[in-house]
Amino acid sequence: MIMENNFGHRSIEKELFINATPERVFQALTEKAELERWFAQTAELDLRPGGAISFYWGPGVFESGQMVALAPPHRLSYTWEAMEPSPVTITFQLNAENDGTRLRLVQTGIGEGKDWDHYYHLRNNGWNVHLTHLTTWLETGICPSPGPIKRPS
Repeated sequence: MIMENNFGHRSIEKELFINATPERVFQALTEKAELERWFAQTAELDLRPGGAISFYWGPGVFESGQMVALAPPHRLSYTWEAMEPSPVTITFQLNAENDGTRLRLVQTGIGEGKDWDHYYHLRNNGWNVHLTHLTTWLETGICPSPGPIKRPS
């Protein structure tokens, strides 16, 4: 189950429980082969503060940025160069809970205006899909192949 809370309509917060250890969830969030299974068609990560990251989902659908913080297996934070004037920041916080992990995702820095409104709705839906795929991948070992997120009709 994904619970969400959208603070000030310009941040996205998602929280869910995954039946996998924090170490396993962190691995799925940081290893190229894992990310390319559930998240993006192509993933490149330099896992050190300031290191470059990029994700590609299909023609014209990509994000790039840099690693901000890395504290295995509990915290991961990076930026995406979404739109001007500044990048957005994505942070994953992982906490052990019972026999699994409580994952909290926060995306901040979403600006104002029509283009940002479109971005906000696309990313909000996108994170729902991605986190469902992550959970399915970690709990069952299967999930749909990553690709562009389709907007709801």
